[in-house]
Amino acid sequence: MSGWAVFILILVLLPLGLLSVPLTFRARGCLRTEERWLEAGAAWGYGFFTGTFSLKGRETAFSLRLAGIPLPLSREKSEAVKARSKKVKKKDKKKTGRKEEKHRLNFSAAAVLNRDLLGAVLGYLQRLGQSFRIRLSGVYGTGDPALTGMLAGLIAAMNTGYHKINLEADFREPALELTGEISARIVPLVILWLTMRLLLAKPARTLWYPYLTIRLKRRKAKEGAQYV
Repeated sequence: MSGWAVFILILVLLPLGLLSVPLTFRARGCLRTEERWLEAGAAWGYGFFTGTFSLKGRETAFSLRLAGIPLPLSREKSEAVKARSKKVKKKDKKKTGRKEEKHRLNFSAAAVLNRDLLGAVLGYLQRLGQSFRIRLSGVYGTGDPALTGMLAGLIAAMNTGYHKINLEADFREPALELTGEISARIVPLVILWLTMRLLLAKPARTLWYPYLTIRLKRRKAKEGAQYV
């Protein structure tokens, strides 16, 4: 076997090998009007690379470790970050103006509610749910009764022996108050394969493929106009 063949084989097998290493995840928290906190942690490579995240009110903390050694993270003062984000938002508003409303993607529940897509999503969630353990309680609502009903169906399908989900749907107004815990042991390669299967399935393609073709046609039209 030639050196180039070995090099190409390594380039192909190395990403597959890295994506085959399991990833463990655990998070618990509370999202309510009077209380908001979250504690999450993830480990890859049997603890070789770990990360933790915590949120209490408006205070956040994040850390990374490689083989037990803390990795240095650049930290900026929260006031400086907020000031910079405000400047970026002001610039974006000045540039876009009214054009922002024209290019906004209108995603209605009517475009989603069909049997084929719902069946594909349910199958995806059932396969994905085997790697997760979920305990949730609370109230949720989107403000759109049809979309809330669709979410209720998806949540009911996920509420199997692996999970304990006690969520109440609010069909009157938008609402989100959750308390619970999520843990998982997943293989990234399997999740990537299942996600690609869902996105490339015919029911899902009807959502993103027309939008993609429109964007490509607009880009080609702009490029053609530049050379005229």
